[in-house]
Amino acid sequence: MFLYAGWALLAKFATQRIPVGHAVAVTYVAGLVAVGGYLLVTDANLVRSVSGLGYALASGLFLGLGTLAYYSALDTGSAAIATSISGMYLLVTTVLAILFLDESLGSMEMAGLGLAVVAVVLLSQ
Repeated sequence: MFLYAGWALLAKFATQRIPVGHAVAVTYVAGLVAVGGYLLVTDANLVRSVSGLGYALASGLFLGLGTLAYYSALDTGSAAIATSISGMYLLVTTVLAILFLDESLGSMEMAGLGLAVVAVVLLSQ
């Protein structure tokens, strides 16, 4: 949680000083360094699943486009509002998991999602 908070804050600083596309590219280079270090330390085996790699590539495309949209929102508006609205991906992911992964929610989880929507609405006022 604190790593994502630091990322959001530093991304706002970056978009105030350099163009959005450059900020995203530099962010991803730094991320690749971190992930590369992780792979070296954990001695990960070579992946041989073509479908797994395909899903990972598609996921990366969604991530890249989402990050560009998020950094653009940071560039033109409030970091608090942009981050709150982008955080609603949790709600969308939950709905997709119910539809495509046969997951279910209890009443407490549904109440929590409802409160998350209320929180975003209140923060964006």
